[in-house]
Amino acid sequence: MMVATVAAHVETGALVITMAGRWSVGQAYTLQRALARCAAHHPPYVAVDCTRIAPDKLLPTLLPAMVMLRESCRRGVTVLVCAPASALTELLRRLPTRRVRLYSRLTEALGRVRPYPVPPRARRAHRRLAPVPQAVSAARGLVRECCERWRLTDVADDAQLVASELVANAVEHAGTDIDLTLCHHRQRLRIAVADRHHGVPALPRRQSTNPAGPHQPLAVRGRGLAMVTRSAANWGVLRGTDGKIVWASLTTSPASRLRLPSLAAIPRAGYPA
Repeated sequence: MMVATVAAHVETGALVITMAGRWSVGQAYTLQRALARCAAHHPPYVAVDCTRIAPDKLLPTLLPAMVMLRESCRRGVTVLVCAPASALTELLRRLPTRRVRLYSRLTEALGRVRPYPVPPRARRAHRRLAPVPQAVSAARGLVRECCERWRLTDVADDAQLVASELVANAVEHAGTDIDLTLCHHRQRLRIAVADRHHGVPALPRRQSTNPAGPHQPLAVRGRGLAMVTRSAANWGVLRGTDGKIVWASLTTSPASRLRLPSLAAIPRAGYPA
């Protein structure tokens, strides 16, 4: 039976899918669920670690996985395949994408990529923030700037609120460097806040009569994550060996297009309007 585990690599922003066992059609949903989390976070890289799969089972296992990952490549995600078999080189060359790289080990793959890349003209932005109160205003400024540049005025206020709450939570509870990433793709604005602390925020309680205390989680003592829940279409947490990534997704209007005035409103040349 195939097992696929999903984790975040905070330092690079990558999503790591570790595969073990033997592929079977009945276990395909396991990988599909892992890739669904990839779509939610929209990371710059997806690392597929196949080093635990027996060499004679590698091709039957990896080929269906690469078919599923093809859509991720189309969205601009680079796939890092970690496998010891050199026979995979020819297989990867035949794939209809150049966004697949082959490495012998996971540590090598994560050590060779550039953390949080921002390709030219891509609707992606990244900024590393220090764990200080000023990080909240810096996060709001980056979100406001991106929403103006990407013409996302309909979600600008909610996006600034979500980003400021997630960054404030990281400043208060993590106390480590913070990586803020924004990505707009297919009517979704994704906000990801990564820190180097393993504590995971709890889901907000909808009703609580307990008095707030200074050492209670943000979800209990304040309205921070409850406001995120109301403002975002979805949100979640990706655990990792070096910290965690908290992400939120907001639904945007269709991409802005050049809107021409109605022909009925344009005076015809030579004729009275």
